[in-house]
Amino acid sequence: MARWKLVLIVVLVGLTLFVFLNFDIRYKYKQNLPIETKISETKKSDDKTYTEKEVKQSLAIKCIIMIDERLGFVVEDDNILRTIDGGKTWSEAIVSNFSIGNLPDGIVYDFINCNMGWVVIGSTDESNAMILKTIDGGQTWNVKELSGIRNVAALDFIDQDNGWLMANTDGALGSQVVEIFHTKDGGENWIKIMTNEPDKETHGALPFAGHKYGISFRDIQTGWTVVDCGGLDEKMFYVTRDGGYTWHAEKLLIPKGIELLNVGLHISLPKFFSNREGMFWGVSLEDTKGKSKIVFFQTEDGGISWKPSMPITISGKFAIDFVNLKEGWIISDGYIYKTKDGAQHWEQISTDINLNGNVKFTLVNSNDGWIIRKDISKSGTWHLYKTNDGGYTWSEIEIKK
Repeated sequence: MARWKLVLIVVLVGLTLFVFLNFDIRYKYKQNLPIETKISETKKSDDKTYTEKEVKQSLAIKCIIMIDERLGFVVEDDNILRTIDGGKTWSEAIVSNFSIGNLPDGIVYDFINCNMGWVVIGSTDESNAMILKTIDGGQTWNVKELSGIRNVAALDFIDQDNGWLMANTDGALGSQVVEIFHTKDGGENWIKIMTNEPDKETHGALPFAGHKYGISFRDIQTGWTVVDCGGLDEKMFYVTRDGGYTWHAEKLLIPKGIELLNVGLHISLPKFFSNREGMFWGVSLEDTKGKSKIVFFQTEDGGISWKPSMPITISGKFAIDFVNLKEGWIISDGYIYKTKDGAQHWEQISTDINLNGNVKFTLVNSNDGWIIRKDISKSGTWHLYKTNDGGYTWSEIEIKK
């Protein structure tokens, strides 16, 4: 009889504990209170929990160039690596009779398809820049010295023959001398078509004052660059209608309702997805706490007119990329923000990777994207991440040569 009493007591105690724990968990969940759970191999960073699976890369990644979901290149300190299987394996992009040596920061590139592309490497001394061209997806490269060109700033090809190269030659505080070159034979020969030397007044040249940001051509005649003079209403497009020989200012009209962007506005270079569809964005500092407003401007008539979106407020440093006129991302403050309707609405995504530090990213299509992150610690470790589901889950890629 005593044994049955003991069993009954144990059962009653077990039921009591079960009911209490179950009620406690349900109550916390209903009240949105934290439920204590054990997560294996985790670390805490800035009040966000990340799965501890980061891989320490021994190389310093300057940039990543992904042509599609499988073919891509990583530029490191003294080498260019190539993958043909989406980052599973990497090999050196060896160039015959050419040693890359210590690569400078001045590297620009452009691919028009999966086979044909160009990489221009600037010079850190008095030597000339080098242009590398591939027509087989990076298996082999043709190397040519660019006589008289050193500091490269931008490169843009619209087809296999026609391309433009911008080079910085000199500058002073708030001013910059640039040269623009054009090729009609796929990069074999380059002709200087514009320079803005301060002691020569050339009709149609870019102004000496202000910094110039890149070049973007819609077709063989029409292209844009951005000139930032650092003052109010002085960030503007300069447009060419004759293939880059002459340039004229095109003031950006700020629509009513977002006049605040007239103060401290910074605009990006236009990115074209077709001859008619393109986009750029304007960023205005909102306050001293690191918050900014971003407005996206779209064109569907080749840049004749631009339609703005409603502003989105972001915090801290940010990076932006779009794959078409509708779909794009912003990475800011440890989150990914996605739009599928041309920046009208945004979805915030929390990821299981640390997005703090120096972050760059590139989108290949709607699902495939890559992130490069450099730790803000003294070690400055580099990390490379990849997603195949639109940014919801990520895997870290370890580059093994």
